[in-house]
Amino acid sequence: MVVHGNHPEALRDLLLAWMQRHPLAPLEDECVLVQSNGVAQWLKLSMARDVGEGGAGIAAALSTELPASFIWRAYRAVLGTDAVPAASPFDKSLLVWRLMRLMPALLGEEVFAPLRRFLADDADLRKRHQLAERLADLFDQYQVYRADWLAAWAQGQDEILASRTGRMPVPAELRWQPRLWRALQEDVGEAQAASSRAAVHQRFLARVQEMSAAGERPAGLPRRLVVFGISSLPQQSLEVLAALGHWVQVLMCVHNPSEHDWSHIVADKDVLRAELARSRRRRRPGSEGAIADEQLHLHAQPLLADPRRHLVEVAVPRSPVAQHGCLGAFGGGQRAGREQDGIRRSLVHGFSTGKESGFQWRPSWRQACVRASSTRVSSE
Repeated sequence: MVVHGNHPEALRDLLLAWMQRHPLAPLEDECVLVQSNGVAQWLKLSMARDVGEGGAGIAAALSTELPASFIWRAYRAVLGTDAVPAASPFDKSLLVWRLMRLMPALLGEEVFAPLRRFLADDADLRKRHQLAERLADLFDQYQVYRADWLAAWAQGQDEILASRTGRMPVPAELRWQPRLWRALQEDVGEAQAASSRAAVHQRFLARVQEMSAAGERPAGLPRRLVVFGISSLPQQSLEVLAALGHWVQVLMCVHNPSEHDWSHIVADKDVLRAELARSRRRRRPGSEGAIADEQLHLHAQPLLADPRRHLVEVAVPRSPVAQHGCLGAFGGGQRAGREQDGIRRSLVHGFSTGKESGFQWRPSWRQACVRASSTRVSSE
């Protein structure tokens, strides 16, 4: 289930009410995924407030984690602790020192000429350490967001998959990245090469399908999982939550700036790109005129365009995460009314167009989503 709200306090109160009305068994911890330790502390303090102030009187049996650490723990629960190590050899903290050790031997290759120029004057190895940190972070992001690139590079294909142009070769000045990834895999060995986050994720999804078909439930998973205040998650994380939905109740409390459907709003630069493409084609007589109803979505508040693609991805009911619909917990008031009036006025002046994001938005979400007043959360 996905709950949207424009005030973190409203989402917090709803979460506490949900926990109180539907408590878990004694000695069973509530598992909450948060975006930072500060949010985790805020939730605990809120729960510890007096009952008269909306709290539970005590903060106990509450386990807060960052998404990455929980997802790796879920991998081990489904695939087994023998199949998945406690820490991946491709974790960022380990990659830093592995890259520090490997780079001197690789710099002699012509493909590493850009790195060799950067490390030319590095007597104290400060540059090498800084570069290793940046590259470790880069490959850590690739494992989450660009797993298809790493899979192609591991097979010797120096290609990238772009959403607009499809497969294309890696630019010559960046060919060192595929070569460096293959060097990392050779260094960890064939047995541990399959322990990257991207490889473990694919094995996890396949194993979930097998266990779900056989009616099995892995041990070590919580009975309920709450994702609080995280409005942006990579596709890989969403797939994990969807897979866990076979056995775990997943409740997502998403911070959303508007109670209305704004999934269609996209960035202005895509409007300009589309206008340029149309201007290159021959205009047909009579093509100009009033805005059609199906084109009105192009005239919307552009400030919502960029975060839209992050929020849309958690509201797609293509998985068990949101199959039970969405609820709205939006605050009203005079200020909110003025803001909504301003947005309505800006709809006439603002314009933007669809931006490809890789995530699907389905019209059925609008039917499943329920609007709520400023004082209650309803489920029509």
